[in-house]
Amino acid sequence: MKHQALSAGITFSKPNQGLWLISLYGRRVGTVEGNSVIGFTARDIDYHFIGRDKASAKSAMQAWVP
Repeated sequence: MKHQALSAGITFSKPNQGLWLISLYGRRVGTVEGNSVIGFTARDIDYHFIGRDKASAKSAMQAWVP
């Protein structure tokens, strides 16, 4: 499932429950994963921590918006 880009060039796809793949201009750059119990964590392609939010995946995805 593809989601509307939050910013030009950024695309979020959800291959399964609790995982979103982030692409920038068609190139995969990271992930957002989690759920409403443990929270949501944004990580780059090398799995380094970028951001976290307890409220929603959309908030964690904001870490990707330049």
